[in-house]
Amino acid sequence: MKGKNMNLKEVNLREIYKKWKNNLGEFRCFFRSTSFVSLQTYDDFILENYKNEPNKEIITKIIDEYNEEDFILVDLPLDEILDLSLELNNNYFIKPILNINLLFHPFGIVGSKNNISKLINTGIKLNEVKSQKYVMLIPYDRYNEELDVKKIYDKLNNQYAVTDEDFPNPDILKRLGYNRIVVFTKDNVKEDLMNYIDCFKNEISVKIVRVEK
Repeated sequence: MKGKNMNLKEVNLREIYKKWKNNLGEFRCFFRSTSFVSLQTYDDFILENYKNEPNKEIITKIIDEYNEEDFILVDLPLDEILDLSLELNNNYFIKPILNINLLFHPFGIVGSKNNISKLINTGIKLNEVKSQKYVMLIPYDRYNEELDVKKIYDKLNNQYAVTDEDFPNPDILKRLGYNRIVVFTKDNVKEDLMNYIDCFKNEISVKIVRVEK
């Protein structure tokens, strides 16, 4: 399957879904199928060619911070976490747990054709990696707290927030050998993510690394 000039309807979404979900071990339950299911009924269009644009500075920070006792959680824009996922998987043998609960819709507030193209093309290029190293990634642009949806009449409000059910709790993490959660995100930590951190910060150590404004 080539990643150039394909139409969305030509893509085997089930195959791409399986590639992202493969070898996630006990973290399989945190991989979300929502995006792939929604694309089955999305209007057809020509996918954009993939450009490999990983943020090398953030990659370096993740690798420098990584150790077997830290559970890494990355909350950055969707395009960015897709690039990071491919880079971490293919070049550093760290399995990405892609936690994207986004319902793609042609008129959705969240989710662009570029996002869809990148999700598919990175999935196509994803190597099969069997590893005990993992990183969970969630899209920072899942909602915009400054957006007044009451003033938007021509868009579907498909924004969403994460809850504690989207993340492993401290008991699970400790059973798997993790003693700390390290979060990579922007200067402004999203309220929904902070709720998760606040809920469990007395049970497990949490470090926040702010990597972008």
